[in-house]
Amino acid sequence: MKPWLRQLLVAVICGVVLLSVLSLYSRPSFLMDMANQVWGCF
Repeated sequence: MKPWLRQLLVAVICGVVLLSVLSLYSRPSFLMDMANQVWGCF
């Protein structure tokens, strides 16, 4: 595989992962569940 093609593929995959994680933060129910899990550790 060509080096520039591999770098492009890695960049696209990282972008998709970041956008999917950021989209979770727009859901209030996810934020409440995450906060409850964090505070459950204490």
